[in-house]
Amino acid sequence: MKQLLRSTIICLYIVLTSTGLIAQSTDTIPDAVKAFYGVAIKPNPKAPLETVQFGQLEGIWHCKGFEPDGNGGLKPSGSAYWAWKYILDGYGVQDFWYQGENESQYWSYFKRELMLTQLRIYDVNEKVWKIAFINNHAGEVPGRMFGLFTAQADGDDMVMQFEPQEPELLKRIIFYDIEQESFKWKVEVSTDKGDTWRRTSYISATRIK
Repeated sequence: MKQLLRSTIICLYIVLTSTGLIAQSTDTIPDAVKAFYGVAIKPNPKAPLETVQFGQLEGIWHCKGFEPDGNGGLKPSGSAYWAWKYILDGYGVQDFWYQGENESQYWSYFKRELMLTQLRIYDVNEKVWKIAFINNHAGEVPGRMFGLFTAQADGDDMVMQFEPQEPELLKRIIFYDIEQESFKWKVEVSTDKGDTWRRTSYISATRIK
């Protein structure tokens, strides 16, 4: 009876893990992500209250990416590990995006890990987040290797805007459906000065740690 119960539990775990209902084990976290995350720093009680808007994502997440399939749906576009932590004595937030050989769709270009980090701090005078990012693709594939964003809360969502924007093609990034154990992320573009928006990529994140 005990053996049957044990086998049933193992089978149930395998099913739930494969369907994403249980986050994968912390044993799978790459060393580069562990090294970045290091010792967690708590938010400083004297920091702007808005610091928690991105600070709530503190931890390590496993992400599944999707992109339009051309038929109105989405198709997988790789996976990643995304670690977040407080920095600067709890006044700022930094995140670290990591894709290894098994996660990155660009591995054939890089032949190495894809890494990106962002520094985020809330400007109390302008009442906006100031964000800078840099990655290690060194111009080997299309896209920016350095850039600036601003961000503001829109209800429970966080909306990031590129700086500077290209008037003929506006872009924004939205964090939404933010929960304790999951969140969603999407990139949208507009070619009519923001009247309508089209989603170009999407991420579903599940907390590991």
